[in-house]
Order: sequence, then C-alpha cells, then structure tokens
Amino acid sequence: MPILPSVQDNSPDARPLRRSVAFYTLGCKTNQLETSTLAERFAAGGWRVVPFDEAASLYVINTCTVTERADNESKRIIRRARLSSPNAQVLATGCFAQIAPEELAAQPGVHYVVGNNFKDRILDIVEQTPAPEKPVIQVSEIDKSRILEGASKAAPERTRGSLKIQDGCDYKCTYCIIWEARGLSRSLPVEDIKASLIQMIDPDYNALLGQEAFKEVGLTGINIGQYEDVGANGQKKDLADLLAELIQIPHAFRLRLTSLDPLEVSQKLVDVVAEGVALGKICPHFHLSAQSAEDSVLKRMARRHHVDEMMTVCDYIAEKIPDASVGSDIIVGFPGETSESFETTFENLKRCKMNYFHVFSYSKRKGTPAAGFGDQVPEREKKARAKRLRALSDEKSMAYRQRFLGKQLAILVEDSGLAGTSANYLHVDLDNSVPLKPNTIVYATITSVTKETTSATCHSRESRNPPSYSRKLS
Repeated sequence: MPILPSVQDNSPDARPLRRSVAFYTLGCKTNQLETSTLAERFAAGGWRVVPFDEAASLYVINTCTVTERADNESKRIIRRARLSSPNAQVLATGCFAQIAPEELAAQPGVHYVVGNNFKDRILDIVEQTPAPEKPVIQVSEIDKSRILEGASKAAPERTRGSLKIQDGCDYKCTYCIIWEARGLSRSLPVEDIKASLIQMIDPDYNALLGQEAFKEVGLTGINIGQYEDVGANGQKKDLADLLAELIQIPHAFRLRLTSLDPLEVSQKLVDVVAEGVALGKICPHFHLSAQSAEDSVLKRMARRHHVDEMMTVCDYIAEKIPDASVGSDIIVGFPGETSESFETTFENLKRCKMNYFHVFSYSKRKGTPAAGFGDQVPEREKKARAKRLRALSDEKSMAYRQRFLGKQLAILVEDSGLAGTSANYLHVDLDNSVPLKPNTIVYATITSVTKETTSATCHSRESRNPPSYSRKLS
C-alpha cells in the first residue's frame, strides 16, 4: 500500500517512539488529506500513530463547520476522546476551530485549538507546550495571499493518493461559511504541483523509499475550479492549463478531479480532460457542485450559474466524453424552495445528463445569511424531497452502470483486494477467488449490475494499453 512517508516508524533515521497520537477527521476530502499529512509529520517526529478508538497520549480532531450539525458532531467527537482516555490531551483544529476558537476552547478537556493557518505547525505547538495549564489557542486571520505554500500530498491507509492544489474560496454562497474558515482562493504553483506529483507516481523514486508509487491521484482543494497560477512572467494558468501540463508527465498514473463549480467547467477544460482520458491520464469523471436545479433557489443561494448553463456543461461533457460519469451535490429544502420549485429541480435533474447525486437536506449554519431567512422548509418535507431525489439517483445510476455490462474497464484494486474503483467512478466487486494486490490496475469485464452492486470478472493485470473510454474527436 502506498504511503508517503509511512505513518509506521520503519524508517532507519526515525527518532525513538515516544508518545502516541490518534486522529479523527470530519468533513471534506481536503480535511482528510490534511489529517494524513499531519499523521506523517507526527510519525516522522517519533510519535506512534494509533487508531482513534485506542488509548492515546494526544487526540487530534480535524473539525468541520459546514453546518451546525457538523459543529455538534465535532463536539461529540471531542467528548468521545476525553471519555476514552481521561488523561489524554485533546487538540481541535480545522474549520470549526478557525471560526469559533473560544467556543471550542471552552469544551471540557480541550487543551489546544489550532486554526487552519497553523495546521502545519501542530506538531511544534504540542511539543513546545506539552502540558498547558489552560487551552492554547493558535488562530489568526487566513492569509490573503493568492499563492498556496507547501504541497499536501499522499494519504496513509488509502490506495488512492491525493494532492492539494488549491485552498479557500472567493464565493459567498448564502448557506456556506467555508469561505470565512478557509479564506480566499489560493493556488499552488504549477511547478510545485508537477514536482509533488512526480514524487507520488515515480516507481523508482518510491522504490528507494521502500514503497509503491500511486496509480491514481486526486487533485483536491476547497474549490479547484478557481485554480490560477500567475507565473513570474505574469502569464496566468488555469486548471485546464495545469492539466495539459500534468498529462505530459511520463509514468503510469491517472488523475481524478474533485468537485467543480458548473461555471468553471469550460469547454477548454472538458477538451483537456478528453485528451487526458484518451491518454489514460485523467479519469472520465466530473462531480459538479450544482446544489439545485431551479433558478430562483440558485439565486437565493447566491450561486452564480443558471440551470441552462449547468445543462449545457453536462451536454458538452456527454458530447466529448460519452462514457464519462457526471454527478452533483444537491441541497433540498433550502429556505424558499416551494413544492413547485422542488418539482422543477426534480424534472430538470431527471432530464439532465448526470448519472448520480449526493443529496443533502438543508441545515442551518449560524452566521450565514440563509440561517436568517424566514421561509424555512419543515424537516418532514425536506426528508420526503431527499428520499425522492435519492430514488432518482439510484435509477439513473443503475441505467448508467448497465451501459457497461459486458465491457472491460480499468479497475484500481483497493485495500481488500476484492473490490476497486473504475476510472469512471464505478465501485466494483471483483469476482476473484483470491484477493488481488492493492494499488494495481486490473482489467475486468462487468458481469452484473444491481441497485446495490456492480460486479466484474478480472481477466488481466496491468497493461500498457488499458481500455479507453469513448470520446468524440474535434
């Protein structure tokens, strides 16, 4: 399993093991990646990284604050850590720590509260103040620079790697507070990204470290569609320009994009992705943060796109990369969403060329404009609407997956050795009597599709000529 570097203390120059640390992550993939990076730093510093349900000297909770429910869950995990090991120290970091440090510091048993600006200094903070008499709070205003410094990469205990290319968001949607917790959009320079990616995928480099190279790397951030690198010559490079350079890197690897704002999925970006798909270097998979499919609701959310623009994006993806998987996050029960506007969302999503949705019921977030809107939707109605959209998602997913019956797909084998994920984001159960080696690409024929599962039979191991996904040439 690829780990950069290992969270186990098996390197020859590691310092002697001392205290133990356990991590818990709430929220987005960026948080997950940052926790992984923290675990690596603690391990390299001589700490023993243990599962969260085991006794530890220190518990680090990487919090989320996207909703009040997320805040409450963060507090619950803090209580859980304190009850598991009453003598342990507890450190809260992440977005909730950034937004409400005093509130977290007031929680019983919390010793450290560290904002997002200081997340990369957590090890130093803990070691410099190992037994604080009162909570240590390290929070400051998020850096207003447009340049992201330092690459966060890899993901311990996971098959797929992640590389953080961007942080922050310039948009102020009425339901969201993440722009305040993460600051303005900041991007890692292209050359830094290329250097980090090569370290993750180069077999020779990783062999020297006693580990495997990643076969798949997700490009993550808070809003990667806002990626922009201004070079020394003043030339701007956007996400499409970045991808165009990354797919020229040798070695066997594939990139996966995380969530994108529909307006940021330009024809230029889709064209570059289509080229990368043909080369086997980019996954044919788009996840859009559409949030609704009705214009009046989108306006109240302060989203920038209209439904017609979302439809146009999906149509163009289907034209250029017909087999691409396209999905979206959808919020139901947003304040002011009437029965009629929900029906419009339902019908628009039914005809849209998407094949799955991640459906969320709207939840108030203190400090956001939407929390003060008067026309809140009853919880019972939210649940009913979410149930209908999830059923529609199941129906569309089933139809999409059935398109691949009898077809061969490239599957990245996961840790169990009996399942994996295709480039177009199908989770596939592998009908093999013996577990396959994790972090290998195998070629398997889809043999059955049900509502719950997609199954395939493996025929071959890694090849220099993987099966390609259909695309339309310009």
